Amino acid sequence: MIPGDATHPDGAGSAIAKLTADDRREWLAALAILGPVAVPEGAVWISASYADFSSAMAEARAAGERVIVLVGRAQAALRKEALDGGAYDFLTTGPIDPAELSARLQLLQTGASLPGDIAMDGRTLRIDGNEHELSQREAGIIAMLIGAKGRVVTHERLLSLWGRNASEPQYLRVAVRHPRRRIEPEPDLPRYLLSEAAIGYRLAPGIAPITV
Repeated sequence: MIPGDATHPDGAGSAIAKLTADDRREWLAALAILGPVAVPEGAVWISASYADFSSAMAEARAAGERVIVLVGRAQAALRKEALDGGAYDFLTTGPIDPAELSARLQLLQTGASLPGDIAMDGRTLRIDGNEHELSQREAGIIAMLIGAKGRVVTHERLLSLWGRNASEPQYLRVAVRHPRRRIEPEPDLPRYLLSEAAIGYRLAPGIAPITV
């Protein structure tokens, strides 16, 4: 039996996982839905509730490995702590969304997890074969998200676009709502412009939710 706190979950030894039993089951179930998939090398997967989380994180970071933290959707403080502690990214559990896992694996493999044809030209956003004219601030937000290549951009960083009013998160919510209505096939179920509750926003490849 493979111990739950130190596994090679892809069967090829390309990633070490220090996961709780529940997180490991969800992780492997999501991988099974995706089908044959190689977990990129140099990645360490750690549960935020893993007993030695802090030391495991520090050890992986010291070795130059990219840490992906598995953490519950409601645990915003732990997600923020993971990012502040040097995590490359995090994956929300309860259960893990296979489409989200696919995007995270793409980010690990290629360094980017974005829609294939996304581009900015001044204030014109091109995505999914369509062009959208944005306001100056909306264009600034999207440019930051494109630059992050699929990783989370925190509220604080995005709010810097407002200068002295950078402490008003409502401005950011309104500014994100406008481009989301334009670019999302279903604005109430976003695929591209995703919110990470209490943390920030990210751009995703536009993968439709995977159902079984």
